[in-house]
Amino acid sequence: MKFHTFPLAAICSLSLCSCFTSRTPFSPGGSTTVGMPEKLSERERGFVPEIDTALRREGLVPVRSGKGELQLDFTMSEGPVNTTTRIGLSEGEETILAAEGRAAGIPLIGRDGVARKSFDAAFSDFDAKLTTEAPRRGWSRSGETASPTSPAAAYQHDIEPVY
Repeated sequence: MKFHTFPLAAICSLSLCSCFTSRTPFSPGGSTTVGMPEKLSERERGFVPEIDTALRREGLVPVRSGKGELQLDFTMSEGPVNTTTRIGLSEGEETILAAEGRAAGIPLIGRDGVARKSFDAAFSDFDAKLTTEAPRRGWSRSGETASPTSPAAAYQHDIEPVY
């Protein structure tokens, strides 16, 4: 019995290569993935769905545990008077987008409103930059390039937050 090693070697090399690709089951249709922060405070978890929606609108696909081609940086630092929100998007060591918002209020009173003002200021700037940067980088906006029957289109219609 003659054993052919070429097909076996080809199959092994293809399966090994697939282990090193950046695509995941969360990135159907070749969309650019964005790794979402692993640890969020309770306050941050309340605001991150708005960021998720903006990313998806521009054709990016948020993924769990910070394992994307791009990385979302999102923090809300709360003090007794000020709240500072920072939202950024980076690729490796390069910062693609960065936005910051700050709001102040009476110490320990109305903290939800102060957090909302801080987030709104940062998010407004981030969203405007994201809308400008998306076409320059070739990210496809939702519904513009995906066919109705593609896995990407089906995934985007069944949006489930990843946080």
